[in-house]
Amino acid sequence: MRYLPLLSCLALPVGLCAPPSAKEAVEQSWDAEHLLDESRFEAAIRTYAASIPSLTATLGEAAPRTLIAINNYATALLQMNRGAEAETALRDALDRRQRAGPGEDQILAATWNNLGEALVLAGRFKAAVVVHERALALRQRLNPDLHPEIASSLNNLAEALRQAGELTRARLLFNQAADIWAGPAKGKTGAAAVPMMPGYARTKNSLGLLYDTEQKRPEAEEAYTQALQASLQAYGPAHEYTATLHYNLAAHYFLFNDWSRAEKHCRQALDVFELRPAFHDEQLAEALQLHADILERLRGRKREAKAQRQRAGAMLSLQ
Repeated sequence: MRYLPLLSCLALPVGLCAPPSAKEAVEQSWDAEHLLDESRFEAAIRTYAASIPSLTATLGEAAPRTLIAINNYATALLQMNRGAEAETALRDALDRRQRAGPGEDQILAATWNNLGEALVLAGRFKAAVVVHERALALRQRLNPDLHPEIASSLNNLAEALRQAGELTRARLLFNQAADIWAGPAKGKTGAAAVPMMPGYARTKNSLGLLYDTEQKRPEAEEAYTQALQASLQAYGPAHEYTATLHYNLAAHYFLFNDWSRAEKHCRQALDVFELRPAFHDEQLAEALQLHADILERLRGRKREAKAQRQRAGAMLSLQ
């Protein structure tokens, strides 16, 4: 998903180009953006929802700042797995663009991209493929070759294709995206040879999931390991995406009956997941269930497995 920083889109100080009511609405959008940056998604959703009507009334329904706020509002909703609400907001943004007349820009590209993400979240993978194809084509028209936005769209389209079961095409696009992300690290040695772009880690993780589906253990393990190295470089060991990669590696090793390595990575994932806000409890419960499955296969650890399964069940009962 993609959100657009409002601060980078202002050509003039607000006080010089907008009446006070518009100034207040834009400042409210800034507040929402800061909340989104801090992962305070519920608060960001409320603040964006309050600012969008004011932006519409004072700046116009299709003004760049209004459309940016709608996109960022949808991004926050997607982070909270509220895909249906995000889809409604994004389709509203597209309707506003259509009424305003033709034109292509990065805001429109982000809208199509985020709509594709909402459709993936809803499990409507074939529809998501069509939307992500449109977002990719638009970004290819707007950006130079090898631009990170193109890599992002390649990855998102490939993920929709993977979920739709079109693995051959998905693999091709994932590899194209990975090559773009890895560009700055090519020709370097040591730690500098590990791609720092966060998108590289996400693309390699998706390739690992694809190879697991195909039961290709060496290829999957290599992809996950490359993703983990890149995430450690870009995010650090305590980041939730690094933890997600540990979880996926644990599931990979579990798939191939490598219990001790599965337990090691699942424990590292849990160390991070345990500290996250309550709205992530469903993912924590899934990790606890996987940990219980692993522990049941390790000698002398059935009691621990039972305790982890009970914790998972208690969390899921509260959802």
